Amino acid sequence: MAPLSLLRRSPLLRSLPPKDLRRVLRIARLISFSEGATIFSKSDLANQMFIVAAGRVKIFAVSGGKKRKTFAYLGPGDFFGEMALLDGRDRSASAQAVSDTRLLVIHKRDFRRMLLSDPKLTYYLLRRVSERLRRANEEIEGLLFRNVLGRVSKALVDLASQNSRRFRGGLLIGAHYTHQELADMIGTSREPLSRALAVLRRAELLDTRHGNIFLRDPKRMRALAGEVAVR
Repeated sequence: MAPLSLLRRSPLLRSLPPKDLRRVLRIARLISFSEGATIFSKSDLANQMFIVAAGRVKIFAVSGGKKRKTFAYLGPGDFFGEMALLDGRDRSASAQAVSDTRLLVIHKRDFRRMLLSDPKLTYYLLRRVSERLRRANEEIEGLLFRNVLGRVSKALVDLASQNSRRFRGGLLIGAHYTHQELADMIGTSREPLSRALAVLRRAELLDTRHGNIFLRDPKRMRALAGEVAVR
């Protein structure tokens, strides 16, 4: 895909007129990372933001050298690394290429100029930051009030809302996730995750198709997740 077409797909930049998109291409660099490569680590100095051109990126943190929490998986058009540029602090999480990945990289100075030159872009960025804060609030609520089964259900419902297609009356999640990846997203280990998935299978709420998770009854899954809007 041509870079200009990629920028038109990016929720952050698609509000910009073509001349501004071409300006973004002039200030951005395209760099590649092999599968498993570290893009940046928590506490690194932040002077760049990134847009995924191809591949898949994991945003995560490690606590005490053992426990790992995955915050998001990002694909083409998604952006990351902007928060540290806005508040001037170091990276708050780590980023890793899950597969061979290409990224558009924009320097902090150029990123701030873009925000100052386009109110729509600034407004959209504020909305995305708000969405991420809301999601963090929901995760904290889940850790406090949901058991592992509820947290697994919530994570699967969220993944389906981001990337899925209709399949036999249910939703087939569009990307493949290993048990370890799911456990890292939920903030647990593989054993409790496997038990929760087994319960959901026995209840005929989920299944797998070609290695991807299939939510057979999304409505019941959402009810089990106990979704509550945190205002």
